[in-house]
Amino acid sequence: MGLNLNTQQQRVFLFLVAYRWASLLPALWVFHPPNQGGEAPMLLPGVLALAAGITLSVTIFHRRLNRLLIRHPHILGADMVLAAAILGVSGGAHSPYYLYALSPLLAGAFFFQMRGAVVSAAAFTPFFLLASALGYRLHRLPIAPQIFITQMAGLWLIPLLFGYPSVLLKRLRQAHRALQEARDNLARQNVELSAAHRQLRIIHDLTVSLQAASDVQSVQQRVLQAVTGELGFPRAIVGLVNPMSQRLENWRAYPQDERPPTPVAPLPLDPRSGLLVQQLLERQPFQWAEGPALTTDEALNRWLGPGPWLILPLVLREHPVGLLLVALEAPPISLPEERLAMLTSVAGQAAVALGTTMLCIDRAWRLAVEQERNRIARDIHDTVAQSLFGIVFTLDACTKMLPEQVEKVQQELVELRDLASQVRDQVRQSIFDIWPSTLTLERFKADLRKYVAHCSRPRAFHVDFRTGGDFDRLSPAIRRSLYRVAQEALANVVRHAGVNSAQVCLRVEPSAVYLSIQDHGRGFDPATVLAREHNRERFGLRGVRERIQALGGECEILSRAGEGTQVLVRLPVNGRDGRG
Repeated sequence: MGLNLNTQQQRVFLFLVAYRWASLLPALWVFHPPNQGGEAPMLLPGVLALAAGITLSVTIFHRRLNRLLIRHPHILGADMVLAAAILGVSGGAHSPYYLYALSPLLAGAFFFQMRGAVVSAAAFTPFFLLASALGYRLHRLPIAPQIFITQMAGLWLIPLLFGYPSVLLKRLRQAHRALQEARDNLARQNVELSAAHRQLRIIHDLTVSLQAASDVQSVQQRVLQAVTGELGFPRAIVGLVNPMSQRLENWRAYPQDERPPTPVAPLPLDPRSGLLVQQLLERQPFQWAEGPALTTDEALNRWLGPGPWLILPLVLREHPVGLLLVALEAPPISLPEERLAMLTSVAGQAAVALGTTMLCIDRAWRLAVEQERNRIARDIHDTVAQSLFGIVFTLDACTKMLPEQVEKVQQELVELRDLASQVRDQVRQSIFDIWPSTLTLERFKADLRKYVAHCSRPRAFHVDFRTGGDFDRLSPAIRRSLYRVAQEALANVVRHAGVNSAQVCLRVEPSAVYLSIQDHGRGFDPATVLAREHNRERFGLRGVRERIQALGGECEILSRAGEGTQVLVRLPVNGRDGRG
């Protein structure tokens, strides 16, 4: 049975050595020169010297004897034989070396616990009986039964009593070892939990910052900073897939010590484009140190450098989003699993953020295109189409009036010429609106005055503007819509109100913009006008209301016969606000 000695074991063994020395005290006590006329055992000085020599050897070589005894327990048998011999020649049951003779039994109990105590006591019992018989023959001393029974009982009880604390000590050592292992496990788990907590914190901070990013470049920059800053890698590069052309492009590196070569040819998503595209299509991380070229673009390969690189594909719902390249140590070593798992998590978050941002941008672009198409279609329908319909209607009437009403036809043709000129201006304005220029407040008022002056010729028409607030904070779409509404409302005043002036009030507030166009002319019934089809209406009141409602605003038309008209518009500054 092998045991590793610790400090407590050393102390107990030193106690056994001290016990050996102390057990010689009774022999010293009774040792004296022989009485005259009495027969004294002549071997007593030699026996004491032998016992002291054995004890001295054990004291000097106790460490070596410890290791030797653990490997070869039968050495205790030799110690028992010597102890029994000393006991026999010194008087047997009357020997002062009885306590000394128990030393090998205590050693057996200490080293091998209860089993060692029982085996040692059982093995020493025959030696003790022989020693008692030898002592009787040498010294002719009678053996008292009480003394013999007491010594035999001590021969068994003392080792057993000493063996039990040894068992407790062994259990204590086992418990101590278990506690040490538990402490080591807890320390290791604490390190792992600390690393996991750090990784979760990095992922959390990255997720929060990615959610706050407003464009793809910001997302790229934040991902690169997380890899090089929080995770401690020397360099990282992100390339993105253009969803429209399905090409890998838009490279960005951190630290920004060197920009990618210009121009960089986009890499088609084809395995023939190089190792990077191959790994992106396979959607599996790959550690590259040397071998086939990363891309087919030599300039891009020189900028990427010799590596080694960890290539992490960025994939969202089975759709490739881009690539994350992380520079590794040179020469390349196997990346620990926890580091690889952390980078994979960062790559997953980056794929979600980049893919979502690119998807939102794509959707916003498509929505803007669709809205612009609808706006152009609505403008053409409500302006050019209505005017052309009016021209066709008038020309048809003119053909029916010829040749009887030539003068009236000439008058209608003159009006048609003016109307055609207006249609031309409307087409030009629609073309200008496709590429909107900056519409300032001064431009807003000047264009409306010019438009009204053109509509009211040959008579003069005055527009009184009253404005307030920051017009420049309005979006181009809102400015254009306000202009169209004011344009149509003023055109209706010029045509139908029978007055030579109107008032336009524009007020911009933090949450909404308010527009009012008012005249003191004839007035009309709004319900009747909104229900009627006007052949020459260029941008009818229904179109005004639809345009405002499309932007989440409200439009109200107030009018009565003989009391004038007022068009009231309210638009939220930041888009729809749920009202109206």
